[in-house]
This record gives sequence, structure tokens and C-alpha cells, in this order.
Amino acid sequence: MYLVYQYVTNEDKRMLDLYGRDTSQPMVVATRDILQFETIRPTDIETIAVPAAMVPPGIINNPKDVIDAVAAIPMSKGEQILDNKIISRNIYSGLDTQVALGRRAMSIPVNVKSSLGYMLRPGNRVDLAAHFEYKSTGANISEVKVFMQDILILSSGRTIQVNPPKGVDQDVIRSVMSQFNMKDPQEVQESLDHAKQESTFNTVTLEVTPSQAQIIVYVLSVFGDTLTLLLRHSDDRALNRKGTTNLVDVMGPDSYMVRGRKAPPPRAIPRVKYYDLVGGEQSAVRE
Repeated sequence: MYLVYQYVTNEDKRMLDLYGRDTSQPMVVATRDILQFETIRPTDIETIAVPAAMVPPGIINNPKDVIDAVAAIPMSKGEQILDNKIISRNIYSGLDTQVALGRRAMSIPVNVKSSLGYMLRPGNRVDLAAHFEYKSTGANISEVKVFMQDILILSSGRTIQVNPPKGVDQDVIRSVMSQFNMKDPQEVQESLDHAKQESTFNTVTLEVTPSQAQIIVYVLSVFGDTLTLLLRHSDDRALNRKGTTNLVDVMGPDSYMVRGRKAPPPRAIPRVKYYDLVGGEQSAVRE
């Protein structure tokens, strides 16, 4: 009886270790059917407890590792979401997943000069400056102003990641080739290159507040040709309001424009020797 008791006790402990609630692990599963290349939202998943003996390879415990990722393959409702079934956040997950709550994404046109030779990349922070010309009290005013600072670049052209991830999994490529009857894997790879680094681009997308967006839209509408982006150091987050700059500031106090024409030297006035009466009036006679 003692031996039977020992055996039952050990088996009970082993079964609890394998299938008991105390040793179970959380696992993320789908709450609905998820299509291939579809972005996974918080409402698409839930966490369930899985016994230790039934934990599959590639288990994902934290829902945050799944939210905003992209489904590499179709998944059914209740199916386990494993690490080989999702692709990291990229262009398939959409630019909206990169925008912080309460902010907006807006694109502005750039050229080789304003984009620093096309060297701006997602994650950079920039200041915005422009040349403003207007009339005030009958005078033509020409000034340059840094009117916005520390703006985050979300994308340069279509590139939305600083370091592009590797190409999608070969199973995904084969699936696309089969679905769309494509023959060239390289063509599929290029079409699915979700973080392609473009050597040139015509726009950069900024993360701004709604009020900042209004200011930028106004500047683009009236002074858009003069808009310039100034690249900041990644650790420089200081906001220092700058005064406007005009030609007087550029030329400096020693310029002819600032100091103006030199006044002629004062003329010497002859000293009065005496006064004489001329026509009944006193008149000064000078040396």
C-alpha cells in the first residue's frame, strides 16, 4: 500500500506539473479569422492558459508582441499565433501604426536641397524653416524664420523603417506565387519588399499635432518653394525659439546698408569781428 501511495503521489505531482493550472503558460490565440498580410489588431487576439505539456514551439506569451504585426499566413479563429506565423511591423501594417496617439502624419514635398541630398531617414528629427515675404505698413518685408522645431520623420518616400527587415519568409513568397500565378521569385520579392530603401524620394512624412499641421499647410500654400528642413542630432530635443533673420542681420553693423552714407564734416563758421548798422539794422561782419 505504501508503494502504491508513493506511485500515485508521484504521478499526481507529475500530472500537475504537466497539466496543472499553476504551471500553465499564457498563449496568444486569434479571436477571428485573420487573412494573410492583414494587420493584427488588439481585438483580433486573446490570451489563454496552456498546460506546460501542450506548449507549442514558437509560443507567444505577450499580446504586445503580436499587435500591429502582419499575418504571414491565414489564421483561423482560435488558432495559436506563433512567431513563425507573423511578420514584424512594416509597410503591410500601415503607416497609421507608426503615428502616436493624438498626432497626425502629413507629407511635405522635398527636393535634393531641402532633403539634405536625400539623406533624411525615418526616425530623424528636423526643424522647419522658410523665407517669408510680405508687406507691412507700405514696406516690403523679407525674413527667414525657423517656425517649427523637433519634428519626427515617419517616412522618407515609402520607407517607414530605419533598418529594413529581411525579405519575407520563403513560404510567403511561394504562397503569393501560387495565388497570383507568378513565375519569377525575384519579382515577388521586389513587390513584397516592405521596407525598400529609396535612393531618391519626393516627399517626407512628418508626425505633427493638428495645430502644427495647420501651420505647415499654410506655409506650404504661400511660401512652399522656400521650405527647408534642418536635421537635428538624435539626442537634441531642446526647443529654443529663434528670432527672424533679415538682410540687416546678415550684413551686420559694418555694412554700408546698416550704417548708411557718412555725414559730411561740419563746416567751420567764421568768427564775428564786429557788428555794423546797415539800413538801420545791425549786421554781423565776419572774418
